[in-house]
Amino acid sequence: MSDVAIIYVPGIKPKPPAGLHQAALWRCLLNGVGRSDAEAATALAAHPDCFRLASWSHVFYETHRDIGEDEAGIERVLRLPGPEARDLREARSLRRRLLRSLYLLSDAFPRLFDLVGDPDMQMAVAETRRYFDNEAGVAVAVRQLVADALLEAWQAQRRVLLIGHSLGSVIAFDVLWEFSHRFAEAGRVDLFLSLGSPLGLRFVREQLLGAKEQGRRRYPTNIRRWRNLSAIGELTALDRPMATGWREMLDLGLVGEISDRLDLHTCFREGEVLNVHRCYGYMTNAVVGGVIADWWRQR
Repeated sequence: MSDVAIIYVPGIKPKPPAGLHQAALWRCLLNGVGRSDAEAATALAAHPDCFRLASWSHVFYETHRDIGEDEAGIERVLRLPGPEARDLREARSLRRRLLRSLYLLSDAFPRLFDLVGDPDMQMAVAETRRYFDNEAGVAVAVRQLVADALLEAWQAQRRVLLIGHSLGSVIAFDVLWEFSHRFAEAGRVDLFLSLGSPLGLRFVREQLLGAKEQGRRRYPTNIRRWRNLSAIGELTALDRPMATGWREMLDLGLVGEISDRLDLHTCFREGEVLNVHRCYGYMTNAVVGGVIADWWRQR
């Protein structure tokens, strides 16, 4: 068994069955690492047991996505050396920039989320609210799945890289807060890597488990370093830097580093539609791969 654990917490929307999803993510992760550090990718490929998908969407949605819907897009991002001209153009389109400005305004006045935005954004907001409202105990159930993955790694004394994508980063953050303040678990995350994360948004921050606490009790105390990465054209993360929004964690000495890169180019397409937020685009990105490679080399 490897002495490290890479735990991946996926975001919203139904996902393929866990085995298929994990295999696709592992391929993409190795591809992204290889773009930055071929030697590290080769070494990492010899330890597939280190990668664990903390799958939760089957509990939240009670259904699965057909991975066949994603296969063409996955093969494209694996094959391309980088984004094509049309990807770069669409990521910076006027429409995206206008939507971003509108969503930033909505974050300041959350009631606007119900009035503006495309159907995908309104669905994302509704599902995020469902998580925070813990409808039928669903939030507790999904957090338990992530907690189980972390406990298994800590009990085996493995060094942990915790990757949270989209709402998965929010779930992971809440789990780490619970371990810090409700369950007194001594385990620590060596690196928390958030991808396309809404943790910088007021709408999210004000509803986290520790939101009503003060001082140290407001935050997880079990993260050694936090790296946040976001793609150009993101409409979920909205370019909010975590180093600014979560500065008090640094001031209190609860985390050794919080750093951001908000200029990634991702190029996953669903048919002809660019979706810079999809997990496969992030996992095949050289910057994401470089962060994982650097962490791996610290073994």
